[in-house]
Amino acid sequence: MKVLYIVHSVNMSEGATKSFLTLLDGLVKRGVEPHVITPGKQGLYAVLHRKGIAVMALNYRLGVFPNFNSMKDRLLFLPRLMARRFLEYKTIRAIVGYCKHNDIELIHTNVSVVTCGLVAATKLNIPHVLHAREYADLDFNLHYYPSPMAFYKRVNVENSYTICITKGIQRHHHFLPSRSRVIYNGVVIDSVSSVPSSMPDMGNPYFLFVGRIEQSKGVCQVVEAFNQYCKERTDKNVVLKIAGEITQKAYYDEVSSFVRECGIQGKVEFMGNRRDIDSLMQHALAVIVASPSEAFGRCLPEAMLNHCLTIGRNTAGTKEQYDNGLAVCGGDIGLRYGTSQELTLRMHEVTDTPPMAYAVMKDNAFRVVLQLYSKDAYVDGVFSFYQEIQSKCSRTTSSIKYD
Repeated sequence: MKVLYIVHSVNMSEGATKSFLTLLDGLVKRGVEPHVITPGKQGLYAVLHRKGIAVMALNYRLGVFPNFNSMKDRLLFLPRLMARRFLEYKTIRAIVGYCKHNDIELIHTNVSVVTCGLVAATKLNIPHVLHAREYADLDFNLHYYPSPMAFYKRVNVENSYTICITKGIQRHHHFLPSRSRVIYNGVVIDSVSSVPSSMPDMGNPYFLFVGRIEQSKGVCQVVEAFNQYCKERTDKNVVLKIAGEITQKAYYDEVSSFVRECGIQGKVEFMGNRRDIDSLMQHALAVIVASPSEAFGRCLPEAMLNHCLTIGRNTAGTKEQYDNGLAVCGGDIGLRYGTSQELTLRMHEVTDTPPMAYAVMKDNAFRVVLQLYSKDAYVDGVFSFYQEIQSKCSRTTSSIKYD
């Protein structure tokens, strides 16, 4: 089966990119012939090229309205919108030509906010799968062009299907159950077998935040809660480590300014991108997941797979993962919180409790991730959906042919 994949970014540190590569590796082993279109020739493009996968770079943007935050954004809004429409038109033509030349049977767009593949598939009359990995409006303040109603009208038509990474995403977008599947991301770490023996580094104890430094990830709330913890617990030599790329410079400046104002710069470490995330998780007191509207949040199951205690905001995809664990094993697989004050209390709870007291919770979390978010379950779910779509298309083609 020849499938054309369209991605929104070549950034190798993004969760959507990691999940895409996991999916691609598994589908190739199941006989899928992948072709990939990227918006640039860095990062992911180079990785795919080295793997010997057919990849082409095109100049396209997200199928949403441009930003309207600053005065500069407002002045450039119309020129940017017109430029995006022109690029979209050129990209759609290029995709249609590529699919015809390579006999592509299905187009799979890796995020919901790229729409050129959806339009191209409609023109070609071939199936399209939209992989909804985001709320769009709640998490990234993005707005579909030309309107949400037009976007959903395009999605809910014959030959158009969606994969949602959580039930919450499916409910939020009101995707038709007959054309939509909930398939959780597959999570992979390098050495699963050795992980359960990991323990926090009590000589240099730290809480860990992993993720992009931007407003949607809730970093500011983590720092605020940690500042309050430091005020109340001068007897504890605990630090907060923040590992992740700075994607919103103004937001990072705001957070770091707050750290300096509070006088805790010696206790908060901005680490930038790291390649040793697994090790950092395995020795942390807890990983904190603070995004208020996290679609799925790879960080949470990755921490659980690393046998690390988690403290998560009881909303959106984080809540769904905790609820899944509760349903599977009958007990909580992490510590939940709602407000900054509750997050501070969870920090106190963790540092006041012997690590072994959380052994059962961490063991349960580890097993739940292996059961629900394995690579094989992820790949099998998508491949099975492809086969179902192919079967529907074959029946439709047959009925047209023999009528």
